[in-house]
Amino acid sequence: MFEPFYEVVFNVSKNITENKTALGRPVIGVMPAFFPMELIDAAGGYPVQLWGNNLSLGKSDAYLQAFSCSVARSVLELELIEGARMVEGYAFTSICDTLINLRELYRRLFPKPTVELSIPITRTDEARRIYLKSVIASVISGLEDITGTKVTSESLTKASSLHARTRELQRQLYYIRAEKSGLIKNYDFYVTIKAGFFLPRSVYNQMLEDLLEKLDKLPQPKGKRTKIVLSGMVFDPIEIYKIFDDLNIDIVDDDFANGWRTVSKGPLEVADIVEGVTSYVFNPAPCCCLYNPDNDRHPYLVDKAKKAGAEGVLFWYIKFCEPDAFDRPQLIQRLKDEGIPASFFDVELSMTNFDAIKTRIDAFSEMIKG
Repeated sequence: MFEPFYEVVFNVSKNITENKTALGRPVIGVMPAFFPMELIDAAGGYPVQLWGNNLSLGKSDAYLQAFSCSVARSVLELELIEGARMVEGYAFTSICDTLINLRELYRRLFPKPTVELSIPITRTDEARRIYLKSVIASVISGLEDITGTKVTSESLTKASSLHARTRELQRQLYYIRAEKSGLIKNYDFYVTIKAGFFLPRSVYNQMLEDLLEKLDKLPQPKGKRTKIVLSGMVFDPIEIYKIFDDLNIDIVDDDFANGWRTVSKGPLEVADIVEGVTSYVFNPAPCCCLYNPDNDRHPYLVDKAKKAGAEGVLFWYIKFCEPDAFDRPQLIQRLKDEGIPASFFDVELSMTNFDAIKTRIDAFSEMIKG
């Protein structure tokens, strides 16, 4: 039942090109993270999320240091080797220094237009709204220039409904995974989520509806398996999930920026687009890349682990992702203080050997069992 999602994930260029032709819309590459893709749809674009890839890195080393995160290096590599010919423009957010600098590189190196949702570092909602008012106007204007289509209240309402439905269906998938632990293999789950990065919403929504209908009829597997929660920015490389499956470990929830932190977002309110985008970006799940002192990650993650019935939390750390590294020691200590085992492992998107990671995951599982 997961074959259609596999076909998308392992034939990305083919699927994007075919959908671009069918839609007659320009492809806009969305750089991580939290850019409201509804704005792109409303402007007549076809949003495709770029959270990095598993390319070998070479050409990008001429422009980004080796200590830049592999997410930024791999998406730059894709453009440098002309692997993103179907992408006609890019949408950035300013969630870290690397992404801010990456946009400047794109502006200097490539003729493709870019827009940037500059996220404010301010304490109050009012200050955020004031700052974002001009930013959102600039983003919408830039998207209209790329697509040649004006954003209207009707197109915004339609796009909001379409993307809200996607996240609603994804949340149902998360709930099934939590309630029927072991029913969905970890690898199948994240292939399914990842397929949504590349498909038009209408196509992906139908695929999810068909999948959920089948899953609802299946009983929960019998037998006890280790239950954990994962936390990180990017859930790639997805090959690692085969290790969890082989070790009989069930991921019952996650706190990934391109997982639950995005999936948990409600509909984008379009009556007041500034208010809507402000709420969309900063709520409901806290993120290490967003300054929001009213939404603390420490109790949030403890509560998430307890509600999921998890026996431990593993931090999935993309090397050199500074925002994600800053509060990890405090988070691990807080979890341990609450009696929840916690550890971490490092990954890079370009890695191909996972033996060391398997050893670390296996040791963590044995620690929980012991």
